[in-house]
Order: sequence, then structure tokens, then C-alpha cells
Amino acid sequence: MKEKTVQERIMLLREELYRISSQLNYELTHPRLVTVSQQLDQLLNQYSKSEQKA
Repeated sequence: MKEKTVQERIMLLREELYRISSQLNYELTHPRLVTVSQQLDQLLNQYSKSEQKA
């Protein structure tokens, strides 16, 4: 995945995470919220690894 695309996806997932957490009254263990958080973690790790190579 291109760096720009990864950054855009990270931004979108962060926004989704904030939106969902607000909708769920900040119930941080809700499965939907955990899933989005895990997706965000994976992208952040991927981005970090690509930055270390550069």
C-alpha cells in the first residue's frame, strides 16, 4: 500500500474510532470499537515499518 494511502486510511480509521466511541458512550470494550482499534493498530504498525525502511 502506498504511504499516502496508508496515511489517509489511518486518518479515516481514527475518525471512525472517535465517532463510534462517541455513539457507544465510550464503552471501550465494545466489539465494534475493538475491531476498528485493531485495524488502526495494524495500519500504524505498517506505516511505522515503512518509515523505518526509508
